[in-house]
Amino acid sequence: MGEASIAIGATARAGIAGVTHLAPRTWAALAAACLVGLLGRYLGGAFVLLADFVAAALAYGALYRAAFDGPAGLAGLRCGREEALIAAVQLLLGVVFLVVIAVLLVVVGAVALGVARAAAPGFDATSSEAWRAALSGPLAAFAASLAPLASLAVLAWLAARLALAPAASIAAGRLRVLSAFDLTKGRAGLLVALGLVFYLPSVLIAASGKAAFDGAGAFLVQAVAVGLYYFCVAPAWTAACVHVYRHAPSLAVAEPSEA
Repeated sequence: MGEASIAIGATARAGIAGVTHLAPRTWAALAAACLVGLLGRYLGGAFVLLADFVAAALAYGALYRAAFDGPAGLAGLRCGREEALIAAVQLLLGVVFLVVIAVLLVVVGAVALGVARAAAPGFDATSSEAWRAALSGPLAAFAASLAPLASLAVLAWLAARLALAPAASIAAGRLRVLSAFDLTKGRAGLLVALGLVFYLPSVLIAASGKAAFDGAGAFLVQAVAVGLYYFCVAPAWTAACVHVYRHAPSLAVAEPSEA
């Protein structure tokens, strides 16, 4: 299993094949995830996060179970170990990202404060006018923008390094999040690129719907985006992650083949 086996082309093809192989086997779970996600958007507020959490557990639990040839249930619809593991992975990843985001916010704030004080001697950090004046120059604005951009890059890198946590947890039958970090060594760029390719269409559709429509029109576009995500993006991403997981170098030690 060399580098060619997990090249971006091979991984992308595995992801695309996952749409035709996994979605038909798990259509009931994916449909339920769509309904839950749309219900959350209809109710609004905190219900969106709760609904997406439940929907992801239903959809990805079914998809990863099918990818590893587990019991299908009713066209993927179950409330079993895989759904519980995906829910636990989501919670732990949420905690990790909250901690990292909090640290990055402190760093970004410190950088912005340092740039503002360098650009405007006697800078008053309690004044919004002072902030605007200090960061209005092109050089100061450019310097201050570097920290947020770097923070986004760090978050994208971290998301890619932890992307195999669901696959590793389902394959092992137990929670594996931070221990799955090593599985993506040298694969972060690959996973970031595939994530952009797979996720961007549904994100753009949802964003354009909110911007261009109101009321029923906006909700209809949201429904299209949610359906595209769960029936196309989620199976593709699952299959791509399973492909990378199965070719991870550490598996040669962790899961030796039988003689």
